[in-house]
Amino acid sequence: MKTGRALGLLAVVLAVLLGIYLPVLIGGYEPQLGLDLQGGVSVTLQALGEASGEQMAKAADIVRNRVNALGLAEPVVAPQGNNRILVQIPGIQDTERVLSIIGSTAQLQFREVLEVIYPGDEAYESTEVTVPDPEDVEAYQALKDQEIVLLFRKADTEEKPKVRMGPTRLTGDIIASADAAVDEQKGGYKIDFTLTDEATPQFASLTQELLQKQLAIVLDYNLESFPTVQSVIENGKGEITGSFTREEARDLALVLKMGALPVEFEPDPLVENISATLGRDSLRQGLWAGLLGLVLVVLYMAFMYRGLGGVTTVALAIFALLVYGIVCLLGRFLDWKLTLAGIAGVVVSIGISADSSVVYFERLKEEVRDGKTLRSSVDRAYKSAFRTIIAADAATFITAFILWILAMGAVKGFAFALGLATLLDVFISYFFTHPAVSLLSRLKVYNRPRFVGVGREIAGGEG
Repeated sequence: MKTGRALGLLAVVLAVLLGIYLPVLIGGYEPQLGLDLQGGVSVTLQALGEASGEQMAKAADIVRNRVNALGLAEPVVAPQGNNRILVQIPGIQDTERVLSIIGSTAQLQFREVLEVIYPGDEAYESTEVTVPDPEDVEAYQALKDQEIVLLFRKADTEEKPKVRMGPTRLTGDIIASADAAVDEQKGGYKIDFTLTDEATPQFASLTQELLQKQLAIVLDYNLESFPTVQSVIENGKGEITGSFTREEARDLALVLKMGALPVEFEPDPLVENISATLGRDSLRQGLWAGLLGLVLVVLYMAFMYRGLGGVTTVALAIFALLVYGIVCLLGRFLDWKLTLAGIAGVVVSIGISADSSVVYFERLKEEVRDGKTLRSSVDRAYKSAFRTIIAADAATFITAFILWILAMGAVKGFAFALGLATLLDVFISYFFTHPAVSLLSRLKVYNRPRFVGVGREIAGGEG
């Protein structure tokens, strides 16, 4: 390899390091830590009554989507048995808001308004308000097909009107998307929704039937609004008003967009706070394990390859800098959180990175044993070694990618860290290790066999 090309490849490594660390240092970014390293909250959702495995799996997917949509990365969301879902979320601050979102069934119902009973009406005192009891699963589920009476709690008056409604005509399954928007007429916020293609004619038929009548919008048996249908809605779009705050509208739009949970859960889930102190101990142990592995690899490479071991030491230092910088940027811009499993993936990859150097250096030693100089062997040995390095790293990356696709929670973090480290290994091997050895081979001392781990002197130059 020519000197200019070698220096150019090393310059690429320097440019990449600068490109990563300039924003990290200027912005003061640090790695975002996962639940097991910084602490957080663990929530166990208990289903009411019996639920099928398919229902629990779907509920877990919906909860996971809701948590991810809040920007809470690397949550652990997994069914446990036939009636529970475990949710672990790192570093959350607004616990109550998160609990309300992940546990809300978001059962949206559209019902015909049969009667609005205002305070002062004769029937007001004698009309009983329906009180749903989620504990009585059979009765609770039967309410969907029954007449009910609910208070309109969002009324401005001190005493709230009572609204009698018929059975459910349509449910939230008809909604394809929902977004929070400013309510310019009433102030506050509202939710604009779009119906699925299949539901659009159904909703048009319903609004045709209830023209100039009132249609109640009920969410988890809370009456949100009961507007008068002024015209047939044929475009598949509607809105839910109710003087929502910005956060309430965003949260409601979120749960409607992600879909209703297919099962009911107990209103008071089991909540456990995970200690940050335990997380710090785990982080300390993980870092010590990584440092010990790094030292052992450096000592091994120095013992086996003498002067070439110094190249591996610098390569591992560059590897560590790249991993740390990328983790900082991922945490800042993608909210990716480093877990103990992720640290394990990085520690394992130290050995992978060293393996690439071993493959290359062994090829070099074979060339030197055949009587060739180190300088004349650098490119030939690397060409052969690089094919092996690519094949080995490709196998590791494919394994990590499949694991990342199929796994959940902490295992996903391990797979991501391993895959990232594998890509960095190829980068460092091509842009640093090869050109660095090429430049060092021009030094007389590096052409002494014992200095590169070969135990006898060359007798007469190249063979």
